[in-house]
Amino acid sequence: MNLSKFVCALALFGPTALNAAPPAEQARASGGGISASRLKPYSNAWMFSFVKDGVRKDQGIWSDVLRFREVDGKNLLERVQGMTYSNGLSSVTINRFDPATLEPVYSEQHTPDGKVVKRSFAGKHVELHLTKAAGAPEEVTVTDLKSDVFDFNGGMYGMLIAARPLRAGYSGTIPAVGEFDNNPVSIPFHVVRRETVEAGFKGRMDAWVVDVGGENPMTFWISDGPPYILRLELPMSGGTAMYDIIT
Repeated sequence: MNLSKFVCALALFGPTALNAAPPAEQARASGGGISASRLKPYSNAWMFSFVKDGVRKDQGIWSDVLRFREVDGKNLLERVQGMTYSNGLSSVTINRFDPATLEPVYSEQHTPDGKVVKRSFAGKHVELHLTKAAGAPEEVTVTDLKSDVFDFNGGMYGMLIAARPLRAGYSGTIPAVGEFDNNPVSIPFHVVRRETVEAGFKGRMDAWVVDVGGENPMTFWISDGPPYILRLELPMSGGTAMYDIIT
């Protein structure tokens, strides 16, 4: 899932405390409670729909696959997401990251409007290759950041939250960079409650409801095990974009 869908999707997702709320934690590549060991390979799909003025319309299917893969001699986790819209347009996002720490190694996005974003990470060193439209020249930006970051805006959204020890009241901040630039940003999140939701062919599953703040607020429903992201909702174009797991 990438934030460019906020632009392209339609053209074409009081707290109940179970435990005492811990202080907000800073998620860092070197620790902060985040661990890829909580993640297991999976494959699943969501129905993307848009709700406005009480009317819900299906817009397309979002697929998501997580697998171990060897790339350039490195054993990595690779997440591949694809979106097929009802009007025939499509998008794809690829994320490769360390299977222990979730530190990003590489990401690539192809959006429905022809934009291509390729980004490589080597600790604090980030190299961005951006093509703003089909046929446009590629723009390269190389940045040495002051601290390590995660690839939240490059497609790792809910996965970075699912890899944390979630519990009611739990809060944190994820260091990241912008979706189309290397400017550092902080993404706050807060676990609101736990509830049981419909999960397509998987039946009913327990999930943590997690609010994500920042420039593009969203709410995730995240299970403790695969496929992790059961539902995503976010405001868009005067309505609500919804992604509900179907398989």
